[in-house]
Amino acid sequence: MTPIAFAAIGVSIGLISVAGARTFPKGTFGGVVTGGLFALTPLLWLQAQHSPARLVPLPFVAAWLLAVARFQGARSPWWPALAGAVLGLGAYTSYASVVMMPLFLLLTIAVVGYARALPSRHIYGMVAAFAVTVSPFAVLLIRHPDFYRQTVNAFHLYDANLFSPRQGVREMASWVGLTARSEVYYDYFNPAFLFLTGRVLLFPLAVLVPAGLVQIVSDETTPLARLSMAGFLAAPFAASLTAQAPTDGRILFITPFAAIVSAYGLKRLAAWLRRASFAGGSARLARSRRL
Repeated sequence: MTPIAFAAIGVSIGLISVAGARTFPKGTFGGVVTGGLFALTPLLWLQAQHSPARLVPLPFVAAWLLAVARFQGARSPWWPALAGAVLGLGAYTSYASVVMMPLFLLLTIAVVGYARALPSRHIYGMVAAFAVTVSPFAVLLIRHPDFYRQTVNAFHLYDANLFSPRQGVREMASWVGLTARSEVYYDYFNPAFLFLTGRVLLFPLAVLVPAGLVQIVSDETTPLARLSMAGFLAAPFAASLTAQAPTDGRILFITPFAAIVSAYGLKRLAAWLRRASFAGGSARLARSRRL
């Protein structure tokens, strides 16, 4: 394993474990479970062997999730500002991050705004921190159009050598373009691709992820829970823009969200088992009284 892969995975595991410890009721145990689920993700270790550079965005995503976990009850504006800053810095780590980090910022604004989890001034501070950290990249794109064309062509969004940005966006937003990209997006959630190949997520997560989504929708209102669900659903967005068949290396962004959602899934399964045990005990007690 290269030093880059070791550092990216190690830092991400640590940050996600701390986020889990601050989120789940049992503290340290919740952190160990969340970090363990992430550490056991097959896709991480496959990429560590074959494409370690692709792992570089993950510590920034994990740091953002930890900052979000600190939103709950936090009066300091520094955690929201840190969330915006690490997302801005993360935009420099890969072509896909140029799309995904602003998307994560928008999801954060939507979730905390809807739940009123942060004062407006803290949200403005988060946006400002993101804008400051990402502004050099924006200036680079403006001053060097060739770099913009290379970025678009590398990401296979459209042929930037033939189309202007306006024409390219129109081509992507056409009926044919949207249909092709939406099909790729849904293909990334094919259970066979996610859970059965042994290359993306662990097979037991085929049960834990749906259970976690049910838990979040029905019982969880914290920003981390809602953003974990939103991030899981948004993870293939950048990859689907290419309109190319799903590739496991392009779905790396799903890994931290899958771990957190699965931890909520364990919480849901534990609740179901307690209810089943209580119902069974009540039934046995009722039968014994009749006898």
